[in-house]
Amino acid sequence: MNQKNLFKRSALAAAMALVSTQLYAAGFQLNEYTAAGLGRSFSGEGAIADTAASGSRNPATMTMFDRPSFSGGFVYVDPDVNISGKSPVTGSSTDANNIAPGEWIPNLHFIMPINDRWAVGTSATSNYGLATEYNSSYPAGPLAGKTDLTTLNLNLSAAYRIDDHFSFGVGFDAVYAKAKIERNAGELVALQSFGTIPASTTAAHLDGSAWGYGWNAGLLYQVDENNRYGFTYRSKVNVDFDGSYRSDLPVAAGGTGGHTVPGALTLNLPEMWEISAYNRVAPKWAVHYSMAYTSWSEFQELKATGSDGNTLFDKHEGYHDAYRIALGTTYYYSDQWTFRTGIAFDDSPVPADNRTISIPDQDRVWLSAGTTYAFNKDASVDVGVSYMHGKSVHISEKVANGVPNYEFDAKGTAMLYGVNFNYAF
Repeated sequence: MNQKNLFKRSALAAAMALVSTQLYAAGFQLNEYTAAGLGRSFSGEGAIADTAASGSRNPATMTMFDRPSFSGGFVYVDPDVNISGKSPVTGSSTDANNIAPGEWIPNLHFIMPINDRWAVGTSATSNYGLATEYNSSYPAGPLAGKTDLTTLNLNLSAAYRIDDHFSFGVGFDAVYAKAKIERNAGELVALQSFGTIPASTTAAHLDGSAWGYGWNAGLLYQVDENNRYGFTYRSKVNVDFDGSYRSDLPVAAGGTGGHTVPGALTLNLPEMWEISAYNRVAPKWAVHYSMAYTSWSEFQELKATGSDGNTLFDKHEGYHDAYRIALGTTYYYSDQWTFRTGIAFDDSPVPADNRTISIPDQDRVWLSAGTTYAFNKDASVDVGVSYMHGKSVHISEKVANGVPNYEFDAKGTAMLYGVNFNYAF
């Protein structure tokens, strides 16, 4: 086996994590932008318009508001993701538990009606994010390590009511992404002839940030005050990462000897569509449902280049389009209390042979419940909770030429808790 192949694999695994944290629709394309939506599994989000958060999902819903409205809060994600396996090199255990730490996801939203036809709004949310962490001495170090991505999506939107039935909205998105990725040498360095290299040696370190820009648009059709339907489109966002790369492996092993070098990668986040509906079927009951479709088949190749234009790596991905379906119901118990629940299914766009243990993506099911308490006609608080159950998956990853693939089994669940405060001026 060539040690340089191990180094290149480490670099590729780290870069894959950098990109894939933003590309995995089922698990890491964040929906958690409001506690009310969390409580109904985000069903019917493009048509409900019950809080100011709706403007970030479908800008056309802003015409439903007759007063300036604010909503702000957070969702806490508490995942439980576990990996099991055995090294094909030494036979040692590659089990790892709780590889994903808990994360707080904040959100802010504001809608300002201008008159009976025009409204504007703004929001600050996070559309993508991930954190996974393995011990620095993990045997399959080139495949694991630390993966940390945070994003901020700033949105500015405007909406226009065409007539009593149709409204149209359009928005501008500015997305800031920051990522830090580390991979370690692992147990394979013991097979090489470069002297004593600890398993915890940093084999790849990537650090970068970038802004990307896109737009979104929405249409709302109101049959009457109890029935409405929404259609939302979100454009591709091109994110050009300019960052730094370092490896503490010796140059003879294909590393940089601890020196930092620049690198660049262009990421094209695919476009998305969503259709939503809200039907108040009885004075106290409503049902809402939606389907989102993401054109992940646009992501067929991952390519990064160095400062002199040379190709650092080029890998075929072959993603397929993915969808999300959700169904929920709301019970308007009284002027003070509203209760909601929902169920959803997230389809993973990742082919089975492209899964990684840094991001063990999988199909998953959501079960959710929530409530709203109104202090008065102006102020209210939303609380939501969701249980996310992921399908167990098998992962086979190559570390280097001449070494058998590492085989893993992965299973993940998560609890999500959200709170939002709403105020109408």
